[in-house]
Amino acid sequence: MNAQNMHGSARNTQALSDSDLVIAAFTELAAEYEPTVDRELRMFWGVSYRDFLTRFLTMAAIAPGESVLDIATGAAALPSRTATAVGPQGRVYGLDITPAMLTQAAQRLAAEGWTERAPLVCGSALAMPLADASFDAVLCALGTHHMDVPTALAEMRRVVRPTGRIVLADVCANNFWRSPAGAVLLHALLIGYGLSLRSTRAQAEIEAFNNVRTPDEWQRLLIEQGFRNISLQTIPSRYPWYPSGILIHALPA
Repeated sequence: MNAQNMHGSARNTQALSDSDLVIAAFTELAAEYEPTVDRELRMFWGVSYRDFLTRFLTMAAIAPGESVLDIATGAAALPSRTATAVGPQGRVYGLDITPAMLTQAAQRLAAEGWTERAPLVCGSALAMPLADASFDAVLCALGTHHMDVPTALAEMRRVVRPTGRIVLADVCANNFWRSPAGAVLLHALLIGYGLSLRSTRAQAEIEAFNNVRTPDEWQRLLIEQGFRNISLQTIPSRYPWYPSGILIHALPA
């Protein structure tokens, strides 16, 4: 199965309203993406990027022969670590909206010998150029806060097989975020972040603020989008003003 054979019918789903900003931000970040994420995870959650991915993939429980989709694949850290698990009969597709990130991904997979087993697709998670019910597992780590989440979940529900699962990880809102004092402080922090880091990355993170949800909000949204048997795990933040982490495992209803 190749990317060309997996194109679904044309869809009218609107792409990210801020897709140009997201592409610009991650083009800017592409060459230093993993060191940057590792530094931020250690600072705010007290875990390395490597340990975070290990915990994520333990929840995903990828098996030999499976067809896997990694949304917002970035530099292909997940396909790189999952190609062995799927074996020669499986495939790990990496999808990303940013060509510069896919360039980094392609170089990594070629160097590791995984090009055939881990094909790459350039496209939006909100209108994926992939056929219905194509994947045993759909993964997305640290990407949903840059998306219209209900639309992204609907697309995941479309491409996952009835017997498959989705596994997500991202930042999540905590009780402090939802308090009046927290809202005021966070607004000030976001403004300060944007002023002190004059970059498209900073602006993209500010624009993503409204896509960050609490665990309860995630639970309700997943049910609304046709998922069941939902398991949520949290990674506590080291600071009350910074979002916690959340890991999600869910099955299509």
